[in-house]
Amino acid sequence: MIYTEEGIVKKARICLVVVAATLMAASCSGSDTSVDTSRLTDREKEWVEFSYAHEKDDEIKQAWGELTAEGVKSYLDQQRPRLCGDTASLMQSLKEAGYEAGEMQEYKQKTEELICSPL
Repeated sequence: MIYTEEGIVKKARICLVVVAATLMAASCSGSDTSVDTSRLTDREKEWVEFSYAHEKDDEIKQAWGELTAEGVKSYLDQQRPRLCGDTASLMQSLKEAGYEAGEMQEYKQKTEELICSPL
């Protein structure tokens, strides 16, 4: 199987959205769904909720209902180098997902502020 950078970026974006969906559903839905966010910092939680709120694909939002806080934390730790270091790939994946220029810039700024910058 051959992995392309584009394919990896798309899969990473989907995973991030799924993480966001899980936390947002837990915090806003009022349903019985409970997600353990004890491993996440306030900034990580805020970023995941922002990312979920701006997701354009409802199927992606629904796909990650059972992700644990440990899974979210692990995924963010793995993706931080791509999110914080490969801006061109991040912006390209957002563009392919239907984000407009202003939305892409806002997403990039939130990522830098909440995920990339030191406390």
